[in-house]
Amino acid sequence: MAKPNSRSTLIDYSLRALGHPVIEINVDDEQLDDRCDEALQFYQHYHQDAIEKVFLKHKVTGSTLTLTTATAGNFNSGEKITGGTSGATATVHPDTSGNKIIYTILTHKDEIPFVANEVITGKDSNTTATISSITIGDMENEYIPVPELVTDVIRLMPIRETFGTNNLFDIKYQMHLNDMFSLGYLGSLLEYSMAQQYLSTLDVVIDSDDKFTSFDRHKDQLRIDMAWQEEVKIGDYLVVEAYRIIDPDTFTDVYNDYYLKKYFTALVKKQWGMNLLKFEGMQMPGGVQFNGRQLFDDATQELERLEEEVRLNWEQPVDFYIG
Repeated sequence: MAKPNSRSTLIDYSLRALGHPVIEINVDDEQLDDRCDEALQFYQHYHQDAIEKVFLKHKVTGSTLTLTTATAGNFNSGEKITGGTSGATATVHPDTSGNKIIYTILTHKDEIPFVANEVITGKDSNTTATISSITIGDMENEYIPVPELVTDVIRLMPIRETFGTNNLFDIKYQMHLNDMFSLGYLGSLLEYSMAQQYLSTLDVVIDSDDKFTSFDRHKDQLRIDMAWQEEVKIGDYLVVEAYRIIDPDTFTDVYNDYYLKKYFTALVKKQWGMNLLKFEGMQMPGGVQFNGRQLFDDATQELERLEEEVRLNWEQPVDFYIG
């Protein structure tokens, strides 16, 4: 048996399952493509084998001023630049070079943005240059782009400058110094575990580093509600935990999935029946009649059964939030 490993081979498999080439399948090629897209979309939305959990990193970008001349290097790193027309102010980032100035915005973007074709002036260097175009970065947008294949973002990993400490007055350091030494002798693993859980609760209530995030799949953006200027710098990395669709064009074994083949075949069968409905009641030579209604009804029932099966057996469990 030939295993489907592409859209075309999956379509061929479905047509053979419905009787081709012994029987003529009255479905147009564009209709087959539409039903294939529909089957993949449903499969990727509900079937757990179609997605994977991943941790994605993103390097925070600053906004860029593209100049009409390659004079960006004449500006001093860290100096303040001011737009002659808009009055917008920003700080020059060390990565500035060529004809591109990377900057950290100082004024709110909705109040005083830079504008194209205006002249900017460096406060310390007195260098002037004309802006050709402006590219807004993550710091000014206050969101990060998310790859198109990502379906859900679970959380943004904590933003910390360091993950360890040797501070003598740090409570976690004292616990490790005192409790862990006696844990194997006079200490209790249960008491230590409960103390750690209590410290975690205090961290959530008092010093939580969790950020409020909003993911929009159709925009491919993850908005992060935080003080960007204080929390991160240009060049820092943000890490998100997410679910991502397994790309069938890269991992072609997806097209051979048992459920996907059954669901796609049922969709084609329903389309076939729908196309034949216009001939319902029409008699052919010899008294033969098209029975598109039966094909349509059988396919509808099969699709209902398959959709119930995937929701009961293969859908990812719903996450419940307690608090």
